[in-house]
Amino acid sequence: MKPRVLLLYYSFTNQTRRVSEAMAEVFREEGWEAHVCEIEFIDPKHRIEFPFRPFWPRLMRWLIPQFLGRTGEIHVDERVIEQDYDLVCLGSPTWWLHPAMPIVSFLKSRSAYQLLNGRRFVVFAVCRAIWWNNVRVVKKSAKRAGGCFVKAAAFCFRGNQVQTALTFLNYMQTEQNRDRYLGVRIYEFGIPDEGIEKARSLARDLARSQKSEAS
Repeated sequence: MKPRVLLLYYSFTNQTRRVSEAMAEVFREEGWEAHVCEIEFIDPKHRIEFPFRPFWPRLMRWLIPQFLGRTGEIHVDERVIEQDYDLVCLGSPTWWLHPAMPIVSFLKSRSAYQLLNGRRFVVFAVCRAIWWNNVRVVKKSAKRAGGCFVKAAAFCFRGNQVQTALTFLNYMQTEQNRDRYLGVRIYEFGIPDEGIEKARSLARDLARSQKSEAS
């Protein structure tokens, strides 16, 4: 019987989705049965969408509850949660140095305990640059739900702190890529190709090492 992995994630700008799907593809190449499931953020109070207009009021409406660690209404396919897995990979975008609100909401739900209790899990953060607190919080919460931590990784945008911040501001306002913003050179929004290759390499290492341990 093939080992089974679940890649559970939330993605607002499709970057965590890209990483998850790339990892799932490699798991399948390595002989695993890979399932991909996206957490849906359906809370009308905290709804966010592209582009942010008017920008600053909408940004603050999003930022404040995120900083305060608030939770919101989410939806996860319970048929996926109820299945058995040899490994669970949790994909968490980084919002203002913290895990994204939908991830926090899931980890505080009964479904998190049902999925993670007694199971091995991996955390991967997707972010502009600073990911440490994101991983720390997700790891701690998943362990509290009964999970057994295996490994953590991060996949970051190209550029330094200033460039990635300006890239973010530009993309949130326009949903377009530019060469410069406020006179500063910026890069294309999102995880670069080398980051996706890093994710594929992580999945390959996990698939081989976890499969070996299981046998």
